[in-house]
Amino acid sequence: MIRGLLIFMIAICNVAFSFAQLANGSTAPDFTFTDINGNTQHLYTYLDSGKYVAIDVFATWCHPCWLYHTSRVMDSLYTKHDIPGDQTWKVLEIEGDGTTTLADLQGTGSNTQGDWVTGTLSSIMNPTGIPLNDFLTSYNITFFPTLYLICPNKKVYQDTLNSGYKPPVRTWEYVASTQCSPVGLDDIKDANPLTIYPNPANEYIVLYFSLNNSTELKLLVTNTLGQIVATRNFGKLYPGDQSLKYDIGNLNAGIYFFTISDGNDRFIRKKVVVQ
Repeated sequence: MIRGLLIFMIAICNVAFSFAQLANGSTAPDFTFTDINGNTQHLYTYLDSGKYVAIDVFATWCHPCWLYHTSRVMDSLYTKHDIPGDQTWKVLEIEGDGTTTLADLQGTGSNTQGDWVTGTLSSIMNPTGIPLNDFLTSYNITFFPTLYLICPNKKVYQDTLNSGYKPPVRTWEYVASTQCSPVGLDDIKDANPLTIYPNPANEYIVLYFSLNNSTELKLLVTNTLGQIVATRNFGKLYPGDQSLKYDIGNLNAGIYFFTISDGNDRFIRKKVVVQ
């Protein structure tokens, strides 16, 4: 009976990846969970700070989930783009079965494929009850693992990530670079008005943002000591999406802060890693 149940579980979590979840371009529903280390993980806080958010929704008993976990793709993504890397992404792992215990996550429970915690770099959440049910419903989770890339403008993309074999880091990066469009602004003072790509960069960057009103914009580049290393006046820009290329070939390798301002105490700032 136990063997039959296990086979049944594996079949459920390994459903063909053609099932549609949230449609590409949908607005990501917000959520706030506490991870197993007691840290609050609030989706919109990360998006409003200009980060891409990568989400892996899994179950400890799911064999395909375990295979993807042990591939360490999410850890590699974390190392490259989360806190140890360029800090342009947030990588989150969410256990989607409300009956899962901490012991299951640690590999000592009765409903698990192994130890999901030891060596895992990204944040693991194990929500239960209504918050979990609301999350599963709002994100249309019908199989495990389900992967989502959420752009800073709160738009979701998942088709490429949930098709065929589970994606390596370069596929996540491809989705982010090709699908995430500039973030819209009500005005320049909004919390998340700027996307810079590529980041890290070594020759040039492109600043993406959108304006509702005409305004004069200036760029200020500072180093980690707060010293001004470059300035540029973009002049008057008109309403709509903006795409401004900026040469960084004269900057030494390091971390810089790019600030655009309209000169009226309204500004937005983004960290860029120059290689």
